[in-house]
Amino acid sequence: MKRINIDRRAVLAGTGAGMALVATGAAARDTPVGKPTTPPPPIEVFARLPVVDQIALSPDGRTIAAITQKGDDKALITFLAADLKPKGMALGPQRVRDMFFGDNQHVVLMDSTTTQLPGFGEEKREFSVGMTVDFANAKVRTLFENQMHGSTGSILNVGDTFYPIVVRPMQRVKVNGQYRVTAENYRFSGAYSLCLFDFGMDSVTPHLMVDGSEDTEDFVVTPDGEVVAFSAFNELRKEWTLAFNSELGTGHTEFKPVYRTTGQALNHPQLVGLGRDGKSVVILLFSDNRETQTYHEIAGDGVLSSPLPEDPGGDRSPLFHPTTFRLAGFAQAGDWARATYFDPLMQKLNESVAKMVATPLFSLKSFAEDPRQLIAYSEGEGDAGTYYYIDLSTGEGKELSSNYPDLPSEWITRKQAIAYKAADGLRIHAYLTLPPFRDAKNLPLVVLPHGGPEAHDDLGFDWQAQTFASRGYVVLQPNYRGSDGYGQPFVNAGHGEWGRKMQTDLSDGVRFLAAQGLIDPKRVAIFGASYGGYAALAGATLDTGVYNCAVSIAGPSDLKSIVDWEDSKTGYQEATQVLYWREFMGDQARWNEISPAKQAAKASCPILLIHGTDDTVVPIDQSYEMQGALKAAGKNVQLITYKGQTHWEDSQSSRIAMMQAAVDFIQKYNPA
Repeated sequence: MKRINIDRRAVLAGTGAGMALVATGAAARDTPVGKPTTPPPPIEVFARLPVVDQIALSPDGRTIAAITQKGDDKALITFLAADLKPKGMALGPQRVRDMFFGDNQHVVLMDSTTTQLPGFGEEKREFSVGMTVDFANAKVRTLFENQMHGSTGSILNVGDTFYPIVVRPMQRVKVNGQYRVTAENYRFSGAYSLCLFDFGMDSVTPHLMVDGSEDTEDFVVTPDGEVVAFSAFNELRKEWTLAFNSELGTGHTEFKPVYRTTGQALNHPQLVGLGRDGKSVVILLFSDNRETQTYHEIAGDGVLSSPLPEDPGGDRSPLFHPTTFRLAGFAQAGDWARATYFDPLMQKLNESVAKMVATPLFSLKSFAEDPRQLIAYSEGEGDAGTYYYIDLSTGEGKELSSNYPDLPSEWITRKQAIAYKAADGLRIHAYLTLPPFRDAKNLPLVVLPHGGPEAHDDLGFDWQAQTFASRGYVVLQPNYRGSDGYGQPFVNAGHGEWGRKMQTDLSDGVRFLAAQGLIDPKRVAIFGASYGGYAALAGATLDTGVYNCAVSIAGPSDLKSIVDWEDSKTGYQEATQVLYWREFMGDQARWNEISPAKQAAKASCPILLIHGTDDTVVPIDQSYEMQGALKAAGKNVQLITYKGQTHWEDSQSSRIAMMQAAVDFIQKYNPA
């Protein structure tokens, strides 16, 4: 492959939609010292949504599409890789969750909407909506838009009901030389079932590929649109089934069960994707106690392979070839997800991009049908996020955009990995961000626990940590027990420790930094969202005396009420999400002990509650209940709500206002 020379000129300036993508400036590579040449950037510079929300490359490698932001509205920007002259199309206040090219003239968007639909329970939910966009003619079509009831002449049956939503990610396939997009949806009349369809880019009529059942979970499809297999899980019998298409290669489908096993919803196998030979599939198996998980291939004969020898073990995820869909490698979790391919071409591409961006913190984001044409992304220490177009067949490379073009490089401070021991001796990995232009001693601290809880922070750019650092605070982001990224035993160490050792893992980090002389233990605040919001509330009410104030964004406050709410959504107390919560929360008889709303009288510091009205993950009632309990106990509490804001903080104006309110609150009660 040819050596890449990067053109780092600004390649995109304003568009008809009022958007701009711009090249990034020089990146800082360490915590700045001395005196700044510019004042601290306003909060909004950090809190704005990244310039690039989604980005994709067309199948022929000629066109790049990006979703970008203008206020609270999205826009679709398209341009040729050859000339980089952008064209804009306003999309309005969409919540775009995914984007890819359906063909060379259409992009496919997965949007999101919050509403209540009959058949999905009485609570509002966040639903995905699939759309195809003819960007040359500015035409948008919603998948399943006219399929609320099947009609004569439709591929569907008369009376079939399909809401205009999609379930799970969509996928581009090529059937008889024509590009199509696959989409899943539930039938809500007659037999309730999960169905797999494909659509032409301009067709209003879906083609039914597989009519599943109410137990159907996942499908695996080849690049030419043949369905290889599907999986199903019956929650009552706790039985998982893998069914294979015995007519694969003939253009027909006839599914026969080839593998069955029983187990709890949290432990049953997962159908992951296409195997290395293009005929088998990859499944993920868990041991009974989930201490181990292994990837295997299984073909139509039902014979399970040994664990894949290329599987590195630990916390990893499979990588699939962008053109063949076949298993091509694994990404290993850590300070940054590290991709290793056993597919020779993909590994060569990965190595070439690594040399080009000169940082280990990178990923391959989108590919043409010739994978040597791709879009890469780098981020991390001193890099707030940069996108590149690369053609490894010609040696061409172009820098496309910075995610935070208004953020001066001197205010991008270094994040470093550290580790310390919890009180019981467990090793806790964490990330430390130091304030620029400050001596590293006796500094104020903000503890920023991640959500999940089965998630993890890494070395990547974190806009919230950088915001607090710019205001003079050290920021500690512990990957407390229960976090993923360190193997299943570390996750399991969090089971039953919600509000207990998961919480003291945070304050053990405070004590560790204080012992180093880095922070002032009398100037500590805690800030978090989702589970991190719970941890902030628990820091004020359960693990008291550590923090001067707490900011909770969408944090659960009453464990029983949130589990009951989740029960009401599923109608089944052994549904996966319910079991997930219970596993971490432990003995239900003791939930009140670790529910901040039930322990409000013990609150030892002021608390700021922030919540969006469209949150369907943690209902806003959790913040209302916490506010009421704190007020009844005579405690210092404020509640700020944002209309239309989701759990994922999609609204840019609300996100900026939320962060400004949080910084103001922390500066008041834990001044730097």
